[in-house]
Amino acid sequence: MKHPIHPTLMATALVAALASCSDSTGGGSSQNDLTFLRLAPTAPPLCSDSVGAKFGKDPAGQDQEIALVFPVSGNLADCASPSTEDFLRLKLTSTSLLRYPDGNLIANGDSVFIYVKWVGSDSILFDLQPAGLIFDPAKPAELQIEYGEATEDLNHDGRVDAEDSTIEHELDIWRQEKPGDPFVRVGTGKAEDVNEIEAKLNGFSRYAIAY
Repeated sequence: MKHPIHPTLMATALVAALASCSDSTGGGSSQNDLTFLRLAPTAPPLCSDSVGAKFGKDPAGQDQEIALVFPVSGNLADCASPSTEDFLRLKLTSTSLLRYPDGNLIANGDSVFIYVKWVGSDSILFDLQPAGLIFDPAKPAELQIEYGEATEDLNHDGRVDAEDSTIEHELDIWRQEKPGDPFVRVGTGKAEDVNEIEAKLNGFSRYAIAY
């Protein structure tokens, strides 16, 4: 990303083993218990707040991905150029798809329309559909969220200081099955030098960056 949250942060290795969204590293938390990472007021507008595509299952096929991106210049007219930076990127291998939401197996040659929408207003919160879709545990979907356009004031106390640097180490992806449900921490990997956090997913729901 182009704008690291804190200039003194050193690159870190993946600080936790990537885990599926069906596994949590702690109990559930209500929305009131969490502090959600927010975009900075100076963040550029998204090129689009949603994206979708058909993903196929084909052992001889290609891996696929979709992304929500910002124009680096801040000008939406530049969204058609290569000068964009990621907000969210979802990747599937050619054999990630396993079961439809109704539980039936997805056969080779079948495809599913997958849809991602940013639903967080100023917070980093996404809805991934179709709910109930299941991926092969051996070939899970990969969710990457970049937070370089987030506010540097992570605890929203009106200043940027060492406390915000400490809080960055606590950031994680949290999963909410559906609106109103508790959020559950997802096992993730994080590279703070590039402001990226990622997780392996076995299925879809709502995901946010919070602490």
